Amino acid sequence: MRPLLLIFLCFSFVKTFGQYNFYFGNIHSHSSYSDGNKDSTVTGYYYPGDDYNYAKGSYHMDFLGISEHNHYSSNLNPGMHVASYAKGLHEADTANREGSFVCMYGFEWGVISSGGHVVTYGVPGLIGWESGSGGWGSTNNYNIYCAKSDYTNFWPIVNSYPTAFCTLAHPQTGDFSDLAGAPAYSASADNAVTGVAVRSGSAFSTTTNYSDPAPTLYESVYLKLLAKGYHLGPTADQDNHYTTFGRTNHIRTVVLATALKKDSIMAAYKAMRFYASDDWNAKVTFTVNGNYMGSNITTITNSAVFVSVSDPDAPADPNDNISKIEIYSGEPGSGINATVLTSNTGSTTLNYTHNTIITKSYYYFAKITQVDGDIIWTSPVWVFRSTVPLPLTLTNFDGKLSGKQVKLHWTTAQELNNDRFEIERSLDGINYQTVGSVPSKFHNSSMNIDYEFTDPLPINGTDFYRLKEVNMDGSFTYSIVIAIEFDNPLITIVGVNPNPVISQLNISCFANEATAVTCNFYNSEGRVVKSIITGFSKGSNIITTDVSVLPAGTYFIVLSRPNERIAETKFVKQ
Repeated sequence: MRPLLLIFLCFSFVKTFGQYNFYFGNIHSHSSYSDGNKDSTVTGYYYPGDDYNYAKGSYHMDFLGISEHNHYSSNLNPGMHVASYAKGLHEADTANREGSFVCMYGFEWGVISSGGHVVTYGVPGLIGWESGSGGWGSTNNYNIYCAKSDYTNFWPIVNSYPTAFCTLAHPQTGDFSDLAGAPAYSASADNAVTGVAVRSGSAFSTTTNYSDPAPTLYESVYLKLLAKGYHLGPTADQDNHYTTFGRTNHIRTVVLATALKKDSIMAAYKAMRFYASDDWNAKVTFTVNGNYMGSNITTITNSAVFVSVSDPDAPADPNDNISKIEIYSGEPGSGINATVLTSNTGSTTLNYTHNTIITKSYYYFAKITQVDGDIIWTSPVWVFRSTVPLPLTLTNFDGKLSGKQVKLHWTTAQELNNDRFEIERSLDGINYQTVGSVPSKFHNSSMNIDYEFTDPLPINGTDFYRLKEVNMDGSFTYSIVIAIEFDNPLITIVGVNPNPVISQLNISCFANEATAVTCNFYNSEGRVVKSIITGFSKGSNIITTDVSVLPAGTYFIVLSRPNERIAETKFVKQ
């Protein structure tokens, strides 16, 4: 989104009814323990604890990772001391607020002049190479030794810690030549590295009003590494060296996790369940056969690709509408970059079935472009197409919303001893439940036969559907998985009046069920200036409150429950 609009400050995550939540943040930044907080004498922010508290006040930031440079060097730059690593871990644990804001601490290993920088988390000690007397004292400047630029031995050290992971920082030309440039694929590196920056910076910007444009683009490295067979996703990190955490620009790495907890965020990075976004609050669901980004699956069906994009700013700001969704596909290990498989324009969703070849491997990812030019890259899904004899030929399986119901349709071209179709639905792409059954019309047939089924009660969020084709002898096979996005908000804000307002404000809402909500009022700086807890009954409701004491300006209203932002709007106070 460009230019900056006045936006309220609140948690960016949205509960999605049994699916993953979206959390926005950055894990590439620095404190004064290495070469960060360069403006500390002016700002008063020096240490990781200071920086986490600063980031907690930034728009659309749910987590911050500080990754100090791992070495000291003779000219005090970057100036990292081994003792500071333990301090940083402690400060991250102290500042961490599970369910509110996650604080992570790691290191950035390596040197640009020889190999490239690797952002690393989950290792309990500092990996380094500086030995003997130096600016850090007489002890070795590391907890775990690895020779400078010895990536061959660095990856196994990281892999020895089950929750540890690495991302490749600002991969400039010539960096990571042992990965992107080498002819051989490294399984050890593949296991350690889960991400590579497609955006990074601006590292030395002092901007704190979010107005910097999207920084350097490294998309070509992402494409090249995927083509070589590496399993990793795209990141977008700010590499802050000044006190700007989250406020330089709008880019964010967005993780899909079950909760806003450190373990959950770490697990999402480890599983490559994240995407890189130029937009600071866009939410993207990308699945193949019901499996979320980062998955590596084997399937006996064709690949059903689904993309859904939601941006809370889009209704008010047309620049945040979707210009184009592209699906890229490639063959891992081929050395040939992925190409566009299919695309559409002007839509927030895309459903596409790719007819694949048996015993062949594929990977897919989405690239989404907004009207203002902002880009979002998802992590891939890797697919191996297996083989199994099928007694039934399914030529079509699709679905669509019809009011508040989902109507499914499928066509068979051949049926052999077919008894029935059981319709299964899932909210997470993993756990399915039967929601209905349709008997075979002829049991045995070689002509086209159409079937339909209506799900009268879809669940809010992304609903995954598959057909379980059950044969007369009880054996069964599954169809491809299709996804339908169903949006039936718990509460809708119908309007606020008067607007502008002088004293009494009325907020008209409609609730689909009785519930208690918190109504927070934020000023243009993102500060909560008023909070109301109220109970809603099913149907129409009005919140009436006195705002006469508020200074003139623009304010934002956010209705929420614990870990769930429900609805939002704004008003002007005269």
